[in-house]
Amino acid sequence: MNPVTAGTARVKTIREYVEAGTLSLDDLKGALQLAMRLEFSTIPPYLCAQWSVKRDPDRVEGVVHEVVSQEMSHFALAGNLLAAIGGRPSIGHADFVPDYPIDELPGGIPQELPVDLKPLRKDQLAVFMQIETPEFPPVAFRADRTPATIGAFYDTIIMTFQTLCPEIDPEAHAVDLPSSHRIENVADAIEVIDRIKSEGEGVQDSPDQPSGEERGSFAHYYLFKELWLQKRLVKVGGKWSFSGAHIDLPDVYDFRHSLAEPNPSAEFNRTFSQLLIDLESCWTSGAPPNVAAMFQLQILGRDLIKRGIRPEFRWDDGTS
Repeated sequence: MNPVTAGTARVKTIREYVEAGTLSLDDLKGALQLAMRLEFSTIPPYLCAQWSVKRDPDRVEGVVHEVVSQEMSHFALAGNLLAAIGGRPSIGHADFVPDYPIDELPGGIPQELPVDLKPLRKDQLAVFMQIETPEFPPVAFRADRTPATIGAFYDTIIMTFQTLCPEIDPEAHAVDLPSSHRIENVADAIEVIDRIKSEGEGVQDSPDQPSGEERGSFAHYYLFKELWLQKRLVKVGGKWSFSGAHIDLPDVYDFRHSLAEPNPSAEFNRTFSQLLIDLESCWTSGAPPNVAAMFQLQILGRDLIKRGIRPEFRWDDGTS
């Protein structure tokens, strides 16, 4: 059974991929499918936080929007990489969707603070910082072993591309992204993975000193830490410091899981599930992304949150 195409097959952990070193072609495909699951798992929590924003004097919603947009790009880029080496991204099924709250990210990355769908408050920002923490690593992992980090996982994928030099199909179906070009060779593939690492969780910086010289190059952890500390990150004496202008956190809508019948999230869940099915077809048949469905999901999600109801992000393809 192929783990890339079968949703019920056993999925290897990030630790297993890292300890294997250079991967086989099949394991490289499995690792990229896992990368899709990993990147996707952050999107529903970030979207719920963004959609919860009400009064926003310091434009905090824009920061969360920037992060979630990049996570969506990372998810799509991992799919493009998988398709380019002859794999088939598999996302249009129930097994792909996390059941929040979760206490570990896909691939077996444990989280001390459960990852759930909540409003944008300081406690949720602490969860987001935990997800995105650079590779020092941050969290109280299991004491009996050192964890394999997300950064090490992506380094393993880079090393495999360098060593294995898999055949790249430049005509493979892909999701077109405005800030990315088509993957035509191994160098392009490595460039894509480096981008995912530098923008997201895989960087090797300290918790207080990002490696970027300009604000536009900050990884997600530092963007969230600014909000959590409510202080802008500024250069002081040649070093970065969380000592800039005060940030007012927004007023937010509170929301909770609803047990009402009929399920108020039913239409949202069906739209969400169909969106995943449509996205999978971008890689399997070259269909364009269903942008209208993306906007519809946002409208439905914001409406639920304004009514105090948590969007569920659960699988419902209408067959059950």
